[in-house]
Amino acid sequence: MIKHVSVFTLKDKSEIKHFVEMLEEVGKNYPLIIKSEIGVNMSEQLPVGPHFGDVIQIIEFKNEDDLNNYPKSKEHQRLLKEGPEMETVTAIDYII
Repeated sequence: MIKHVSVFTLKDKSEIKHFVEMLEEVGKNYPLIIKSEIGVNMSEQLPVGPHFGDVIQIIEFKNEDDLNNYPKSKEHQRLLKEGPEMETVTAIDYII
């Protein structure tokens, strides 16, 4: 099993709710996703210390092939084309 974790920092914070809805759709509609969890940051960004993103998505895939096919999927491509502009996106993939 593979976990794919993405932390998104949006340029326009007013788009967070809509972006979360888009991510929820991906989690429901992309057949190779076993589980998708989405969260919105609740902590205040302090001037010193770690950077907090706005939204996190944790996705589980059965194997590395499914993970590697995800970026090419129509669901992921829709996020890139219709989703909000990002300040930063950080991701990590690991085996569980």
